[in-house]
Amino acid sequence: MSRFDGIRRRGLSVATVCGLVAGFVLGVPGAASATDPDDAPPGYAGPFATCKGVALPRMPLSDRVGYIQVWQDFAGSGTYCAKTYDNRAGAHAMEIRVRRYVWQTSWYDRGSYATYAGGVYVSGSNIYCAEITGWVEVNGTRYAGGGRVGCDG
Repeated sequence: MSRFDGIRRRGLSVATVCGLVAGFVLGVPGAASATDPDDAPPGYAGPFATCKGVALPRMPLSDRVGYIQVWQDFAGSGTYCAKTYDNRAGAHAMEIRVRRYVWQTSWYDRGSYATYAGGVYVSGSNIYCAEITGWVEVNGTRYAGGGRVGCDG
């Protein structure tokens, strides 16, 4: 065995260990977010731990596995902020998605969380309504809900 073979083997071992550690860290429930706040399109923001404004009535998920909570803040052009909450113990895959009703673009937070996904903001609540959707997956079954907020009729 040459000196370079030993270096190559150690390099592969270090790369393997780093890959396993990265896989473990990324796979820990509650640590992952599908969205990066810096990538949010104009008019959207999040995810953030808190939402500002007045809490609107909850939107239940199917089978009452959880619910979607939306807040409206009237400052400036106004914002809606939403989170999907889980009523079950343990971490589960979940998502919250917010879209200004007149836009095709939406913004979301998806991952494995113990309590909630979000908060995700969209601006313009003083002028536009929004479509909010969310889901929680428990034991391979997806429980979804949502609706429009701020729309007349």
